[in-house]
Amino acid sequence: MGSIRQERTYTAGSVSGGHTISFNAVLPGSRIVIFVHSYAGVSGTSSGYTQHEHSAHTLGIRLYSRLSFGGETTFGVGTADPTDRIFIRMYELLDAPEYYGSASGTTTGSAFLSVGGLPPGSVALLGVSQYVNGSDNAGFSWPGGFSGGSVTFKNWVDGGLAKQVFANTASNTSVSGSVSVSQRLISMNSKEYAWAGGVWGGVLDETPPSAPTDLRLTGMTPTSVTVAWDPAYDASGIAGYGVYLNDIKLGEISGLTRTFGSLTSGVTYNVSVDAVDGNGNRSEKTELTVTPIDDTTPPATPVVRVTDLGPGRITVAWDKPYDQTAVVAYGIYLNGVKQGADQTAQTKTWTTLTPGAVYTVSVDALDLLGNRSLKGTKTVKAQTDTTAPTAPGALSLVTASKTSVTLTWTASTDDNVGVTGYGLYLGSLQVAEIPSRVFTYTGLTPGVTYNLGVDSADELGNRSTRQMIQATTLEDLSGAAPPYEYVLYDWASHLPLDSLPLQNVSFEITLEGGGQLTADIPLYDAAYTVGRIAAATRPERTMLLVYRGERLVWGGRLIDPQDYDSETGVLRVTAEEVIGIYARRFISYTGPRPATLAHTEVTWLLEHSSSEADRRWLTSSGVAGTIPVDREYRSEDFTRILDTVAETAAAPGGFLWWIKPAWDNVADRPRFELRRVDRDTPPDTGLTLEFPGNVRQYQRSTRRGLATKTWGQLRRPDGGVMLSSVTRTDLHADGWPLCEDAWQFDNLTSQAALTAETQRASAASAGPKQLFDFTLAISPDVRWWEWELGGHAQVVITDHLYPALPDGTAGLDRAMKIVALRVEPDSDEGELVTVTTGEHTVAVD
Repeated sequence: MGSIRQERTYTAGSVSGGHTISFNAVLPGSRIVIFVHSYAGVSGTSSGYTQHEHSAHTLGIRLYSRLSFGGETTFGVGTADPTDRIFIRMYELLDAPEYYGSASGTTTGSAFLSVGGLPPGSVALLGVSQYVNGSDNAGFSWPGGFSGGSVTFKNWVDGGLAKQVFANTASNTSVSGSVSVSQRLISMNSKEYAWAGGVWGGVLDETPPSAPTDLRLTGMTPTSVTVAWDPAYDASGIAGYGVYLNDIKLGEISGLTRTFGSLTSGVTYNVSVDAVDGNGNRSEKTELTVTPIDDTTPPATPVVRVTDLGPGRITVAWDKPYDQTAVVAYGIYLNGVKQGADQTAQTKTWTTLTPGAVYTVSVDALDLLGNRSLKGTKTVKAQTDTTAPTAPGALSLVTASKTSVTLTWTASTDDNVGVTGYGLYLGSLQVAEIPSRVFTYTGLTPGVTYNLGVDSADELGNRSTRQMIQATTLEDLSGAAPPYEYVLYDWASHLPLDSLPLQNVSFEITLEGGGQLTADIPLYDAAYTVGRIAAATRPERTMLLVYRGERLVWGGRLIDPQDYDSETGVLRVTAEEVIGIYARRFISYTGPRPATLAHTEVTWLLEHSSSEADRRWLTSSGVAGTIPVDREYRSEDFTRILDTVAETAAAPGGFLWWIKPAWDNVADRPRFELRRVDRDTPPDTGLTLEFPGNVRQYQRSTRRGLATKTWGQLRRPDGGVMLSSVTRTDLHADGWPLCEDAWQFDNLTSQAALTAETQRASAASAGPKQLFDFTLAISPDVRWWEWELGGHAQVVITDHLYPALPDGTAGLDRAMKIVALRVEPDSDEGELVTVTTGEHTVAVD
């Protein structure tokens, strides 16, 4: 709610070309509103203020405002000519960050101000100025709801005739919805006057409430139904609920239940409810389909399950069974004896039973019209049960195809609550829980051997030992799902050297080309001699390319270290992305360069110290820069090529970049693109990462300094743009990828002020940051090579860390930037893909 914290008035005491009003220190975030009534023209004011209105007159009126940074105590006005006929009125408004509109004019009649779409508690201010002869009388006629201040005036004599100028303002602090002024503001005379007015307030609430939940049938006759629902939520409060029958609104009520009468028996109706807040925002509708009938059919039989056991203690639960109308209560029985009145809860506990004794627990269901179901029954011992069922037996392969494997097994047994299901595993990952004894794994990769497993569980979660089996899918000879192939090339000649049986391969693609590949080469394979391996794995001179069938998906240069273990006969090799060719080279140029665009400067840097062989491997494409970059390269700086490429790409008009595998169709050979990605409008990859869903697991790490570069932007009133940036070199040194953040600042007046605010934003960005590693569920549809690094993926999570919101939507649902991709082609579970995203968790005011 807006309010006036302070109001101050200034009347000039002497003739001067500069006038200053003083006031108490303003709070940060307050709105400062200034009326200037001046006989002379205004040549300047304190910086940072927006002039909303100016109405020229003998005593003109100007209206200014700005949001306070905190601590302001004065406002200055410079006049074109020295004068003492000037008045300044200052207001400090609380909770008024938004400017909604203003108007001004010079008139002998009515002032007109009309502003709509206002949140409750907005503040409207009016000001008037008039020049009169000394014999004229003046008064004020403020609209309803406005309270006027004290008049300020100045008298003088000109040619023997008394003259006067005067000014006044008025305020209304309880505006809601709209404000409209249409009347003359000066009374007691009919002369011309100048006026101005404006409206400020809080941020308009345009967020609808959550939808009502658990819309349910609570009563029925053959011609009526009664429904109830749980409350909706809104930060500003719920004003009421709209009720609809077949999408026709029947009214709004404040309660949480409604009866619909005069219905036709046997006809299906759609009942819906939405919520509305005090600002008129309406939620989505919650719907329920109902059919009023003379129901004589009992509900389905409840299925009883044991949820806890102990010495003399039994707890059971059950799900709501189906009914034509609605289940409203349950009867509970122990050894055939009903346990008190019907209850609505779907669980029951007994605590004083005989330890170890066997009991029969039964539950039936009662519907709206009094029909009672058959009893669901469970026989159980009242004793602690920590004994797992027996393991499934005779686990065997039934059939295998190119993308699926079917297993079967014999039943497990349990000595108390009984076996409820079987868990299915792909490697160490549980992929299903089923009640039957046959299961088909789908979405597998052709020609891969998988480790598969089955265990059993009872109702209390005790699990048996896991039975494992290896099964191999059929090879796909059509090329529809091709395997991985690893080919070694000579960097200088661009010709293939060899193809080796790499194992335990893992490779990563990152922003700024920092990804690596690691792999094992089994030297014990007789087909590969040490000499052959050595010739094909020369550090700095050998390129390792990864193909998936005919598609090039990764490539880089072999580097040291290379580790060998004599016990296993395995050589472990490492390769870095192809941009690493430039990692150890320096710029051999001295002196300044004329301004160039960021993308052309990067191209020059790569070509400046490259050979023909380099250029065969790496080209450049993507988004062009827009702002010239002035550079000076000095030999004494010993600047590395790759470091300067990263710095230039991060400059104004720069871009994010990564190394994308491609193909030179003209020369018919592999190559790589330095792929430029617009950081201002990053592409939407179309990827949705959902847990639970296509994400099998995720890890969130909260660390410092994800934002390695912070940008500040200020748009000047003349249409120009000022930029400032702060680079966190300490974070680059720690190996963080380029992950930028940008802030738009308003009401600044200088480059120094913009730089200070950008420094403040950068300091805030040293706080907690988040990286998410999303391991995707195994699926042949994961075409990770088509995703754009630096682009956005939509992240949707619902779990204990991000519980569902009151309206049932996901606890976390927002776009994040993809900063890396990691691939393990041949894990125990098949191809594993991990997507790494990064985002800020600290807001800068």
